[in-house]
Amino acid sequence: MKLALCVAIVSTLFGVQLAQAACPNDAVFLALQDQIRGYSLRANGATEPCQVLQGPLTTLETAGPMVISKNHFFHVAQFLTNSTVDIFPRKAEGNEAPSRSFMLTMTNDLLSIAVDSYLNDFVLSVRPSEAGVYVVPNNSSGPLANPIHLTDPNVIQYASVAVDNEDNLLIAGYDIRGAAIIDTFGTSRNITSPPLLRSLTGSKTGLLPGAGVFARSNMTLAVDPGTDELFVYNATNDLTQIQVSVFAAKANGDVPPVRTISGPATGISGPSAPGGNKIAISSDGRLFVSEPNLRILAFAPGARGNVAPSQVIEDSTPGPVTQGGIAVRSRGGRQDDGNDDAAR
Repeated sequence: MKLALCVAIVSTLFGVQLAQAACPNDAVFLALQDQIRGYSLRANGATEPCQVLQGPLTTLETAGPMVISKNHFFHVAQFLTNSTVDIFPRKAEGNEAPSRSFMLTMTNDLLSIAVDSYLNDFVLSVRPSEAGVYVVPNNSSGPLANPIHLTDPNVIQYASVAVDNEDNLLIAGYDIRGAAIIDTFGTSRNITSPPLLRSLTGSKTGLLPGAGVFARSNMTLAVDPGTDELFVYNATNDLTQIQVSVFAAKANGDVPPVRTISGPATGISGPSAPGGNKIAISSDGRLFVSEPNLRILAFAPGARGNVAPSQVIEDSTPGPVTQGGIAVRSRGGRQDDGNDDAAR
């Protein structure tokens, strides 16, 4: 009886039922304010999370943009509350402290994050006086007073970052005219002063204008880990137009997307809360979209047009209704060696 009572108390710690074991290898995760929740990639319909990370030891307060490293660690940036990026191991669960954290003491407007295969973090700040991408070397921890700071002269308002399969940095934002632009910098060649490799912009891209709203994720990037195709969630300021545009790998100049997913049947709605990336891609090419009320839309590889999602994952347990960052862990990446600081 005492044992059963203890289990019941632990399973409802912090008001949410905790999973009994970490999620399977193939899983999708949401960063939701003070917690991270995970679900099997096979889930469909009402489901309970297979992994919940929540509690005071996590230090999560306003978890937003999130990415999973090649070694399967969670890298979670917090928006506004503090300037912290927390790193958790793959099986982190319950009230577990991060394995390490670093702080960008010069800014707390952390809108997007990416990690390369060397486990360097690229953290996007949109605070006007410190806007740009901060490059944080692998194994950094504690306050960082003077990290590498990269800026894009073509961008007036920053929106999102990603890293392609060659470890080059993509920076998305809006130019002085309010037009969308996605620049690729050769951080694989030089991480402190990378050359501009490609610039995707122009009327043929079909990317929607969205400048003028500070720190709203009107445009977020995700790269297909298998094909290197670029997925771009983009929306107008008034949210009358919302779409996911898919571009060929290394798309450059004023070129059209290979396909676009948009329309009422998709169920794709407005941007995530400030600091929350909207989309993620699995190794088999499925698109996962974060939505309010603990919902995740999944689209089959090659989906296009006004098409319904192939899966809708709906968390059946209570939790935050606002949508946050999303990240996918799936086969095809580097094997988890249990050490996020073991760079290539």
